[in-house]
Amino acid sequence: MKVCLVVCLGLAHLAAASIFKRHHERPMQALNLPLTYIDPTSYKYGQLLDQQQQQLQYQRQKTQSEDRSQERKYQDRNSQEVRESRYNDYLNPETAEISSHEADEKIRVNIVEYQRPLESQIWNQRSALPISSYLVQEPQQFQRSSEEQMKSQALRSSEEQMKYYQPQERSSEEQIKYYQTQLRSQEQYSKDQLKPYQKKRSDDQKFYPAVYGDNVEWSGIRMAVGPHSPIAEQKDIERIFADAYNTVKDFTEEEKKTFHQMYMTAAENEETHLNVTQLLQKHQYAVEEHTVKTDDGYILTLFRIPPKQKTRDVQKRPVVFLMHGLLGSADDWVLSGPGVGLAYLLADADYDVWMGNARGNKYSRRHVSKHPGQPDFWQFSNDEIALHDLPAMIDYALNTTHQEKIYYVGFSEGTTTFFALASSRPVYNNKIIMMYALSPMVYMSHTRSPLLKMIAPNSPFYERLHQILGHSEFKPTQEVIQTVGGDMLAKKFGCEHVASNVNLVISGMVDNYDPKIVPMIANHLPAGASTRQIKQYGQAVATTFRRYDFGPAINMKVYGSEQPPKYQMSAVRVPVTLYYSTEDWLAQPADVEQLRSELPHADAYQVPQFSHLDFQFSKNAPEAVYQRLIASIEKNQEQKQEYQL
Repeated sequence: MKVCLVVCLGLAHLAAASIFKRHHERPMQALNLPLTYIDPTSYKYGQLLDQQQQQLQYQRQKTQSEDRSQERKYQDRNSQEVRESRYNDYLNPETAEISSHEADEKIRVNIVEYQRPLESQIWNQRSALPISSYLVQEPQQFQRSSEEQMKSQALRSSEEQMKYYQPQERSSEEQIKYYQTQLRSQEQYSKDQLKPYQKKRSDDQKFYPAVYGDNVEWSGIRMAVGPHSPIAEQKDIERIFADAYNTVKDFTEEEKKTFHQMYMTAAENEETHLNVTQLLQKHQYAVEEHTVKTDDGYILTLFRIPPKQKTRDVQKRPVVFLMHGLLGSADDWVLSGPGVGLAYLLADADYDVWMGNARGNKYSRRHVSKHPGQPDFWQFSNDEIALHDLPAMIDYALNTTHQEKIYYVGFSEGTTTFFALASSRPVYNNKIIMMYALSPMVYMSHTRSPLLKMIAPNSPFYERLHQILGHSEFKPTQEVIQTVGGDMLAKKFGCEHVASNVNLVISGMVDNYDPKIVPMIANHLPAGASTRQIKQYGQAVATTFRRYDFGPAINMKVYGSEQPPKYQMSAVRVPVTLYYSTEDWLAQPADVEQLRSELPHADAYQVPQFSHLDFQFSKNAPEAVYQRLIASIEKNQEQKQEYQL
């Protein structure tokens, strides 16, 4: 009986093995590989899985190489006959009758099944056997021994290898000629690419680089010179940084130490890390959050401080719309606190205050189909903010408050986008009662900002920065920040937190500051923007106030001309008041005067000793700017009421 039982078990085992082989062997034979059974619990199983993947990749590459050689025999490489012949070349006769799509699908399914985790114990639907019982291919074919590999490789001797890897030596004269040849080719490329922006250089500005790349220093700012550097001498550094350097106050060592201590103490303040909603609620101000979708799919967030006094007369509640500056957000209007921040002062005067957020900042990083982690989300410039974001937010505020017109206050970039909108879509001139431009960034020819000078298309730094910054979100590395002005601020203030903030590097330091405001600026700015916005300001430095320049070929498709169209300031019919200062890096008096002369209805007011960020964050801003601004709104309201009577 025992003998019979053993014989029966043996026959059953052979039958099961035969059935299992018929179910599973054919897909693997399509690869022409031998098969064997490997215990999935053994340590070799994982190794063989890795070898299997390497083997499949090797065979796939080999098959593709053979396919390419076969394709040369046919004129039409995309024909169905060629594709079928590819499969017939490497499939067995047993699988040759199967269609190419079915054969590929079986091989793909087989490979995917082997890549699944062993512990999942997924059952095969055809044979009802667990995946742990699968056959694993034995990596013998295409596997060469170490002796064969040694024979197949033409190994060099140690002397030959040394000659092969040893760099070619040149004399100093040859090196100079080599670098000069490279330089000429680079200069010719730059001239061809930047012809519309290129300016003639005098003889004393010619570029004669050092061979090995020495350092040149000007007022503590060091930069390398050499065949791959746009800096040739001290004058090149001075030309970029001198205007900004001379406006920054020099701190003594004791003042630097005191400033750093005040910064660190203020950084521990709770308000440093609060957002606009939390700050307003902490100071007992009502706040509402609204969202609006633009016509091109961006979802923007607006914040509202409703008027304190409730009244049935809608006309007695004037609406003031505040638009933030470059790399900013709605936070900027409340960081200074009650009694100083413009949003608080307007709310105290019982105005209906709205604060917008442009696409790309931390409150407006949503889209109906795009994700901010992908580059296509960031393919916008100031043009899109002007023509899509501002109209959506202004119309939403008007519809919500049942008003016909609003007051508009813009700072920095908020002025750029407004003038672009008012000149392009005349209907919005009828929706604005008065426009107040704080540090208007429209014409930029006289800018002092080192970054905007360096990213201008006529700058020797343009090509390098254009590549480094990319085409997505504006997030420069610390190396870039140090190069474009961080080192200069570090030397002036002796505080790495100030020198590493890109907003302070672009705009300059707050001169009339409260010690607690600097860490708040550093924690809330930058709030987000696209690289294309920064590049558009660089284009304005080299040319004028116009739409984004894509290059002649794309410009022709987008605008119908090789050059982008200019924004016509004569089309802006809204009454405008311009606030500017001589110490402002980004809105220089000469540029503001050009803007004032082109606007049909504009007044200008010069604020003494204000930097760019002082217009929002200075403790002297209420007295120097805001009181005058609010008085102008009140005067307009009184005149409006008298006219109605």
